[in-house]
Amino acid sequence: MKIVGVGIGPGMVTPEVAGVIQDAGLVYGSPRALELAAEHITCEARTIEDYSRLHELPPEAVVLSTGDPNLSGLGKYAGPSDVVIPGISSLQTACARMKIDQTMIVVVNAHGRNPTSAAVKFRLAITSGSTIFLFPDPNFGVDEVVSILESIRLDVPIAVLEKLGYPDEHIEVGTLENPPSAASQLYCMIVGSALENDLNI
Repeated sequence: MKIVGVGIGPGMVTPEVAGVIQDAGLVYGSPRALELAAEHITCEARTIEDYSRLHELPPEAVVLSTGDPNLSGLGKYAGPSDVVIPGISSLQTACARMKIDQTMIVVVNAHGRNPTSAAVKFRLAITSGSTIFLFPDPNFGVDEVVSILESIRLDVPIAVLEKLGYPDEHIEVGTLENPPSAASQLYCMIVGSALENDLNI
C-alpha cells in the first residue's frame, strides 16, 4: 500500500504523488482527498469507510491523505512494507504565509482528541515560550485558547488561518483583547510571539 499526501488545497499535488496516483489501479480516500486529486485519478476510486481498517486494503492500493500523511494524517496507519509519500501540509503553508521558520513551532493536535489533554499540552507549550501550531476541534478552538491565555495572563498574538490553499483562503491575526474568529471548520491556528510582526494583517 502507498499512502500519499495530496496537499491541503487545489493544485498542491506534487509531481511525484501525481505520478503514483496516475499509475494506480485502485485509489482510496476521503471525499475531500479524492476531490483534490481528481484530475490525476484514472482508475476506480473508493471512499474510505473505516480508517482503522486501512491495513486490510489490497497491497496495490494507493491511499490519499489530505495535507501530509505524517502531520495528523493517515501515515500513522502505515505498516512496515507500506510506502509513505509526503505532501504539502497545513503547517508548511501556514508558516509560509506568516513567514515563520518551522523550527520555531510546536504542534498541538486537538482534533478528535480529549479537550482536557489538548488543553494541558497547549498550556505546557505556550508557558514554555513556544509558538504553537494548533489543529483545532469543535471542542477546542479559539474560545478555549483565549480562556487558557487569560488564565495564565499571557497576551500573545493569535492567528486563524482558514481554507488555506483555496481561492477563499482567509487569515486573521488578533490579540487576547480582540481575538480572531473562524467562520468555517476548515482552519488551523498559530499562537505565540513568532506572530508579533504580523499584527497588522
